[in-house]
Amino acid sequence: MFDNAYKFNYQGHTKTPTEPYLKLHKFSFKCRFNHRYIIRVEEYEHKVFVIKFYLKNHEQSEKKYQLLSGLNDATRVIATSVEAMIWLYKKDNLSSFGFIGANSEGEEIGNTKRFKLYVKIMLNLFSPKLFEHKEYEKNSAYLLLNKQNSEEYENLQEVIEELFIKYYDMYL
Repeated sequence: MFDNAYKFNYQGHTKTPTEPYLKLHKFSFKCRFNHRYIIRVEEYEHKVFVIKFYLKNHEQSEKKYQLLSGLNDATRVIATSVEAMIWLYKKDNLSSFGFIGANSEGEEIGNTKRFKLYVKIMLNLFSPKLFEHKEYEKNSAYLLLNKQNSEEYENLQEVIEELFIKYYDMYL
């Protein structure tokens, strides 16, 4: 079901001293309806990557992560975002990943439909031998904590949770 991703282009990364993240990685791809999507990956210290994606047409909207495309192509779009995560992991096998399943308009922030879907995908595609899976239902946030990296950084989970609290208005 989630093994049919679109071919994506890595557009490089930028360093922005005014942002809390170290680098911003960008990927793009076109779906079968010829609409362009952007995958935005914020890289924080300790090799933590926060994944976000949106339809390019929604780029100027403050709600770009909440809006639905209406194209009924979610599985391939999500699969492509997962492929970008795997691409980053292959570049650095100490990578950990986080994301938030944004709420649709009228939906509560906690335990969103997107979050529930993403949880199922992550549990099926990312081995518990390599990653510790952490769910934060109240915030619809998810963390794939790299086990190898968390051995190197003793309190990595707490560091990432503080990052989520500070920059993503998450509460535990």
